[in-house]
Amino acid sequence: MRPTVFIAAATAWAIGYSSNAALAQTSTILRPKQTITARSETTRIKAPVITAVAIVPGGGQAATAGDDHVVRIWSTETGRIVHTLEGHTDWVRSLAFSPDGLVLASAGDDGRIILWAVETGRRLATLPPHPHAVYCVAFSPDSTRLAAVGFEHKVRIYDPISIELVKELDGPCTDLRSIVFSPDGTHLAAGGRNGHVHVWTWPAGTNRLEIAAGLGRIRTLAYLPDGKRLASAGEGRMICIWDTHSGEQLQKLNCRTGKVLSMAVCGANLIATGGSDNVVRIWNWQTQAEADHLRGHTGSVASLAFDRASGVIVSGSYDTTVRVWKLHAADPAKDTAGDIHADSRVR
Repeated sequence: MRPTVFIAAATAWAIGYSSNAALAQTSTILRPKQTITARSETTRIKAPVITAVAIVPGGGQAATAGDDHVVRIWSTETGRIVHTLEGHTDWVRSLAFSPDGLVLASAGDDGRIILWAVETGRRLATLPPHPHAVYCVAFSPDSTRLAAVGFEHKVRIYDPISIELVKELDGPCTDLRSIVFSPDGTHLAAGGRNGHVHVWTWPAGTNRLEIAAGLGRIRTLAYLPDGKRLASAGEGRMICIWDTHSGEQLQKLNCRTGKVLSMAVCGANLIATGGSDNVVRIWNWQTQAEADHLRGHTGSVASLAFDRASGVIVSGSYDTTVRVWKLHAADPAKDTAGDIHADSRVR
């Protein structure tokens, strides 16, 4: 019998001039109880596509961005805009909060990486421009390093305080879509168009492992909490779990209904994915089963973020909406059973 994941009442809001029409059922258990429409603060006629989301560690606020070049920081409780951050001149592809919650990094097609103060919304710095689009940025667990990849084979690691380039690594291809540090900060993994994943030791930067996933373009990577396993997913419609020591494939989950565009680890055994089928799916990777799914988006789910402390998943989509899903583990310290129980409170 597959584990049941109970989804709490969901809060959803749309960016721009979006419809207030009732949403479709968002899970196998409950329907959303609240819809918040946030009007655009510009004269833009069409609401922006959402391709990047991130959650402040500990919850409470989320950042979103997309094809209108603007980054917005929101309250996940009310949907109210806290800060509107302008500085990019093209599509924003990636957002990342530093683990200490003080800095937000944004990056996109203009080749810029901009650092923002989370509390005030002030621009702290703009890193030296990249020659090509930047598709993904990620902070190290201690917040002292920022890694970036994009439409070139270089992996660049910066000091976010001094803005200095600390190291350059040679990636597996010229179209890198994902970069991620291991939970203990001792390794760094990147993947992209050719379906290969490179794993380096950090801070030495030596090539530790190359994994030939062979499943089409890799769109997203995520370390599992123990740091010994790495999940990859993308256009091959598979989620693969790899042993980061040997490179052995441990599990393979079949996502037949669409390409996987985004992924977030939601506990020791649970992974959330967003795809071209417009659905957020919750997987138990150990049992290789889909535990539940969250419906409501009407476009590809391009971005996902999860905050364990608050039990919140934020999803962003090509349908121009951002949706907040509240998942609450019965015992966050013992989430290995694969069950998430509902908190029925509606904010």
